Amino acid sequence: MLWETHIFLSDQPNGVGPAAVLEFWVQVLTSQQLWHRDRATLFLLDDLCKAAFQYSQEDCIQKLLYQQHKNALGYHCDKGLLSSLVSWIVAGNVTPSFVEGNANSSQVWFSWMVLNMESIFEEDSQLRRVVEGELVINALTPDQALKKAQTQLKLPIVPSLQRLLIYRWAHQALATPADHPLMPLIWQKFFLLYLHRPGPQYGLPVDGCIGRRFFQSAAHVNLLNEMKQRLIEVADFHHAASKALRVESPAEGSDGSPEKASCSADYLTSPELHKELVRLCNVFVLWLEEESFQKGDTYIPSLPKQYDAHRLAKVMQNQQDLWMEYVNVELIRHEFQEALNLWLQVQLESHTTCVSAGQTDFTNPLSAKERIMNNLKKFDTPKPPLPLQTMKAPVPVISSASLVSQKEAIQLMRMDLNILQRHAKIAALWESQHVALNSEILDAVPKLYVNREEQITLHLECRGTSNKGCQGAALLTIQFEGKHKNEAVNQQLHALRKEVRQLQAEATKPPSLGVVEAAVHVENFITALINIYKVQPMPAIKKVGISLFFMLVEYVCDETQRNPPTRQFFTSCIEILGQVFISGTKSECKRLLQTILQNRRLCTLLSPYFTPVASPSEFVTLYEKVVAFLSEDNSDVVFMLLTKFDLTQWLSVAKPPLSERTNLLESIHLALNACGLEPEEDILMPFNIFCKHWTNLLQYQFPDHYSDFLRLFVQSSSEQLLSPDCWKASLEALGCGSSVTEQGSFKKSDSTESPVLRDAAKILLSAEQVRETIEWLSTSFRKLRLASMDFRTFGLFSKWSPYVAEVNKFLEYLTKRLIDTEVANLAQEPVGSNRILSLYSVIAGLFKPWILVLDKEDARYILHFNIK
Repeated sequence: MLWETHIFLSDQPNGVGPAAVLEFWVQVLTSQQLWHRDRATLFLLDDLCKAAFQYSQEDCIQKLLYQQHKNALGYHCDKGLLSSLVSWIVAGNVTPSFVEGNANSSQVWFSWMVLNMESIFEEDSQLRRVVEGELVINALTPDQALKKAQTQLKLPIVPSLQRLLIYRWAHQALATPADHPLMPLIWQKFFLLYLHRPGPQYGLPVDGCIGRRFFQSAAHVNLLNEMKQRLIEVADFHHAASKALRVESPAEGSDGSPEKASCSADYLTSPELHKELVRLCNVFVLWLEEESFQKGDTYIPSLPKQYDAHRLAKVMQNQQDLWMEYVNVELIRHEFQEALNLWLQVQLESHTTCVSAGQTDFTNPLSAKERIMNNLKKFDTPKPPLPLQTMKAPVPVISSASLVSQKEAIQLMRMDLNILQRHAKIAALWESQHVALNSEILDAVPKLYVNREEQITLHLECRGTSNKGCQGAALLTIQFEGKHKNEAVNQQLHALRKEVRQLQAEATKPPSLGVVEAAVHVENFITALINIYKVQPMPAIKKVGISLFFMLVEYVCDETQRNPPTRQFFTSCIEILGQVFISGTKSECKRLLQTILQNRRLCTLLSPYFTPVASPSEFVTLYEKVVAFLSEDNSDVVFMLLTKFDLTQWLSVAKPPLSERTNLLESIHLALNACGLEPEEDILMPFNIFCKHWTNLLQYQFPDHYSDFLRLFVQSSSEQLLSPDCWKASLEALGCGSSVTEQGSFKKSDSTESPVLRDAAKILLSAEQVRETIEWLSTSFRKLRLASMDFRTFGLFSKWSPYVAEVNKFLEYLTKRLIDTEVANLAQEPVGSNRILSLYSVIAGLFKPWILVLDKEDARYILHFNIK
């Protein structure tokens, strides 16, 4: 009653207006938890909704409920809550609504407001449009159409099937009392959806209504039958009410009635209204029964009068204007005025009584504070609050100063890391003790039982026979080895097992609080350091990160690696620090490499952050350190480090001078020599990378390193220090890897073969370089031949036998290239003996160390071979 007076006064001149009052009371009532399940709250909200309808202020309440409805569906909550809500709905539960169940027969005004709000939500999300489209175009069931709409619209929450508004209005129409003023409007809302013709929305001709497509199942067909029966009952009720005499409204002629209430002289008086409602219910029954509306083959203007064709056309055209002529406005005004008069009467009586008795008037707003204080005095004096206990943070807070001070950060972290390392060493000690005890148990178990020689005498009695007597029992002496338990060993095993159980109990205890605090503190420090570095990449912060990285590396030992928790913790910390502060940092490449070489077991942990290409000036020096570390024992470490040397990127980005490249080439040559003539299986992976790096350098800006290649390879091959695979890889890089016959086939099929095969025959050596190579090789082999008495006597084959195949290919390639060049030069001269002699003189001059006798017939054969 108080709020009715509040609304009435707000509507007076200079008042705030009914909308502000309605919003205030709705916010007050809906601010409590689960307000929509409290019957008292719903009763008050129902009266508020009736007043909003009377003053045409439904929008202000719908706006508040709309926001609350979206919150209830999880539109403004976190993803975890939204995921839980979706799972709850998918599990078969009904979508949340402020009108629980299918309908509410007690608070019809509130239900009217909520369903109108949900209808707005259904339209805004385009859910109704898509569902109707799927029903019309694809002829799906309502459940299938709803799932298709969810996929198409990508809505976070889609209502359950029973929460679609066409079903909601149907159930509410069944539940609404026959004499309720909103009864005809609720049925109107249902038929606006049931007789809707959505065809033109989707480019289809005007067809039948959509309603029956929603009512295909047996349960929904039964619902339509119940609605038809309910309409007949409502019509009977109003038929009986129409015969009663009209009662004059107390509000007529009253000056206190709201002027702005939605009333008009055109509204029907009560008896006439009942008659019209009877006619309307009969029209609704016909609309439900008429199957032709659903098929679309009915001409509306030709329908009989009892179908109310004019109103039916408005419904099918989806005109949303409410049929206010069927609303009993007189009853609404009467109930509102009655409640207002009752409150004024109670207020007046209370004021009169209190003044005469000298009591406080509880209806006077000016004495509200006095009443509250008087009521509080009736209770015990409240006790003071409990004393505030200052709580120590379980993990120390990271100070901003420690994030930029290298000294302070190291000092702070060292205490925590000492605790973690000590814990790992204790765990490793427990493990060692457990292994030792198990070993002692295994050694003692075979000694638990021993066999000892024993002797027993058995008395075997003789029972005799009928005609002979027995001379006495036979005495048998048996000797055997019996099992005896060694009590000393048994006691030892018992003590060992007891120690094992004690050790297991100690080892399975959770770590101490100090260990947990230390781990969390280190993790918090690293997290804060990285977060502030991402925002402000200051050099001081980076120094702290680098120092912390190497300090963590120092604390990695055998014990921390054996204990899974500390191994995982140190690995994770080193990984994140390495990615942010070490990887790609020029100044830390040398230090990181030195750390890995000094402690090989850290290679797997640290090598991912070794980026030598970030320090181009130190690239060759770092490579030389790795080469110097090469041996069969640490080939896996060298391999992992070599994979971090991106030679191609270094050459393309740094563009190193010839001197640096030459130093690198010589370093790779030393590594190839270290691998030996026949590299062991353990060293094959580093060897392959060395070969790849060698060929990359050889091809880069060719022929810068061509002479170095020849000099170094001939020198190493003379002492059998080099694998023949090095010759093979180098010749393939130069395009000399194929034999003469294969090169001829490449040349002939150049126009038909694939680009890959043509690239295999790519020529890097020019004609002049071929000539110089032959001369240099001739001179070098001649000097080698004359260098020692053994070579003079037995030749070079003993030393060069592993390389004969590859060197033969090389010389074959050079010979063919030279002959091709000379033939091309002589092709311009006239054909005759001079041409053959010229070719003979060229070959004899260049291949004197190789070809001792070459007459005109040989020259003629060579010429014929090349021309062919």
